[in-house]
Amino acid sequence: MTVAKIPCQWLYLGGFTFRWGRGDPAIDVLRGDPGPVHEDDLRIASIPVERSWADIRDLDERARAWLRATAPQRAAAARRGPTSTPSLRPSGPS
Repeated sequence: MTVAKIPCQWLYLGGFTFRWGRGDPAIDVLRGDPGPVHEDDLRIASIPVERSWADIRDLDERARAWLRATAPQRAAAARRGPTSTPSLRPSGPS
């Protein structure tokens, strides 16, 4: 298990949990709300970042941008059914 550095921001939004540890090079995207134990086996994507967060608004903005950028892939996967596991990398600039 990889543990983010402390302090760490957590945000549940749009069916995903976004985890961003201070100094981490990426935001982890986890499927659903895994509850009090946050194992990396639920991680479905990482959002690279060039700097650390200042406050929760930074994480909220990045999470919303990721949700917008991956909406087409997530919609297509939902139409295909639960067995498909698409890459959830943004297809364009966010």
